[in-house]
Amino acid sequence: MQISLLRHGKTTEDGIYRGHTDVALTDHGLAQMQQTYAGFSLPVDYLVSSQLQRCAKFAVLIEPKEQLDERFQEMSFGDWDGKSRSDIWSTQPEAVNAFWSNPMESSPPNGESVSQLQTRAMEALHYHVKLAITQKCEHMLIVTHGGVIRAILGSVLHMTPKGLFNLNLPYGGVAHLHLACFDNADGQPDYHLSLDLAPS
Repeated sequence: MQISLLRHGKTTEDGIYRGHTDVALTDHGLAQMQQTYAGFSLPVDYLVSSQLQRCAKFAVLIEPKEQLDERFQEMSFGDWDGKSRSDIWSTQPEAVNAFWSNPMESSPPNGESVSQLQTRAMEALHYHVKLAITQKCEHMLIVTHGGVIRAILGSVLHMTPKGLFNLNLPYGGVAHLHLACFDNADGQPDYHLSLDLAPS
């Protein structure tokens, strides 16, 4: 099974900590996602999306009927959510430096750490993978956010925290995972996730 992780397109609000802030998708942003989707060679037969409108607006337009899962929403930036990044940097430099010096364990005030984001994103991924396997699906599409995709790839590839921020994922960009099913040493069904570099 192929798993495609699609980042939302350009939004109406840039320069802010978007996080859980439910900003709108621009027309261009929607077109970016549609263009990526049109390039898939394998039809999507399992669809799940973040409930935030910058993802869900696209997901409701395609088949199959979307499932919304809040575990795929962007990282919460807590008190910084919806606020200008430059303003936060100028008014709270110590808090910003503390977060970025150890983002896996530190968090914005009343927000999430990257580790917490990674935990919930991987829990959601495994939940939906197991459902897709029982339904004998061949192509799962997850419509989500840049932070979530980086967190998932970081977990799958066992990346260091700094490595997560070396992944450039543009608006409307997509990363693919390959899922291989097998029986483990105890004879129980299991699966393995790997980064898929084959053409989509």
